[in-house]
Amino acid sequence: MKKVIGIDLGGTKINACLIEENGEVLQRSNVVTEASKGRDIVLQNIRKAIEKLDYKDALAIGIGTPGFIDAENGIVTFAGNIEGWTGLNLKKAVEEFVDVPVFVENDANIALLAEKWIGSAKNYKDIVMITLGTGVGGAVYNEKSGLLSGSHFQGAELGHIILHPDGDYCTCGQHGCVEAYCAGSSISKHYEKLTGEVLSGEEILKLCHKDLAAEKVLNQYQKDLAYFLTSLRNIFDPEAIVIGGGVIHSKDIWWNGMIEKFNQVCNKTESINIIPARFLNDAGVIGAGKIAFERIRNGK
Repeated sequence: MKKVIGIDLGGTKINACLIEENGEVLQRSNVVTEASKGRDIVLQNIRKAIEKLDYKDALAIGIGTPGFIDAENGIVTFAGNIEGWTGLNLKKAVEEFVDVPVFVENDANIALLAEKWIGSAKNYKDIVMITLGTGVGGAVYNEKSGLLSGSHFQGAELGHIILHPDGDYCTCGQHGCVEAYCAGSSISKHYEKLTGEVLSGEEILKLCHKDLAAEKVLNQYQKDLAYFLTSLRNIFDPEAIVIGGGVIHSKDIWWNGMIEKFNQVCNKTESINIIPARFLNDAGVIGAGKIAFERIRNGK
């Protein structure tokens, strides 16, 4: 059975796995990212994560990383979370210490590929995925044209669609972005605005049945997600929208209300499925493994 290594580069942790052709994870390793220490330290930590595995059995390595990615050449054209990461040819940098091909892709894109390969979206041809976590990631896939990348590798930055004109400031520099209202961190921010109290998003959601402020935050969060999903449905006309990211762990609290509001505000809901992601912590490594298998097969 052929094997590759999939690597998910996160802000705090680097996950690496040895993966078979059927998507099965054979071995796992993880190391701290140490993003604040800059590019060279992060590259050293990627190497450590690889060397913890039986990496000599691997035919290729796939890496998912945050930022705008020139996937054809393996270059990070922009990334704000690791000092010196912008402009790095990550493909060449990693190939200096391994003797197999390395392929690089945006982290939200690889999460979608994991779901398309063996996850909740495997039976769909046109897919939009959003990841709700510290930020809001996005990816768009069409079976005929593949992943949407855009002319400047910034396609499918769905978290930066304007949801509320002149609204809250977003870390991208705009005001009113989806990310400012639909990221998990926005739940805490909006609760603090109402109460002056700082709680985690998880704590707030657990209070929603006995705390009026928490209930108000939840209702607004569901409404913002519904309008966001409506825009995605009307822009991309996908068969399915897959929702992943850390906030999905609390979906029992907010999911049904979000779907109810979506059905109220969207003009055509019968032709689309809104579905939760199957993979959470493993989405990155599995999707990275998928690009490694695909691109070594295609010679890219």
